[in-house]
Amino acid sequence: MSKGRLLLLLICLLLCVPAFASDGKTMAVKTQNTASAFTTASRTVTAPVITDRPVRLTEYRRQLIREYALQHYGEAFTEIIPQVIIVHWTGSPGADGVHNYFYNEAMGDGTLNVCSQFLVGRDGTVFRLTPETMLDRHAIGYNWCAIGIENVGGVNGREDLTQEQLQANAVLIRYLQAKYPTIRYVWGHYQQTEAKQSGLFREHVSGYFHGKVDPGPKFMKALQENLNGTGLLFFEP
Repeated sequence: MSKGRLLLLLICLLLCVPAFASDGKTMAVKTQNTASAFTTASRTVTAPVITDRPVRLTEYRRQLIREYALQHYGEAFTEIIPQVIIVHWTGSPGADGVHNYFYNEAMGDGTLNVCSQFLVGRDGTVFRLTPETMLDRHAIGYNWCAIGIENVGGVNGREDLTQEQLQANAVLIRYLQAKYPTIRYVWGHYQQTEAKQSGLFREHVSGYFHGKVDPGPKFMKALQENLNGTGLLFFEP
């Protein structure tokens, strides 16, 4: 691990209270289902109601994470220092199906399964699928530093995310920004190429890229408006 990465990790450990803990081969989950508020240096932030609905959090998953990180970033690690929040849609109509899709550790080819740290239902319910600082596979080139928020919707590319999801995303992002001061950026998955301007893109596998359209400029524009005054950096929707 580089000295810069180690320093940032130590800062996060000092400032952030983890939501999950490890217990033997299978990671144990601490459930949080109540809203609360806490004060930062500049403002009071309301924590969203978060329902823990973990995917399989096993040592096997951690092994696959290390293998993924080594292949794509040149070093084996499982924990991230969050610097960006990337917003997605699922392209599917229900939270249960998404959870089931993310649940297993591996994809069919034996590599790390795709997943994001959070999933937001059509009614604005926020589910936490993995620890916030676990490396999840959701955005090529940025997984090493990104927290992902999946939003149920976008079937057939329709920009149909709900007002409830918009509000839930805004509250969740404010909470994460306050909890992890290293977070500076928010962008939509479709902005992955433009986001290279941030200097955060890292990818060791040549030609590894997939074009994306989620969650669409309509949602990102509204989200940016909701997060005015936070100091977070956006790209033009």
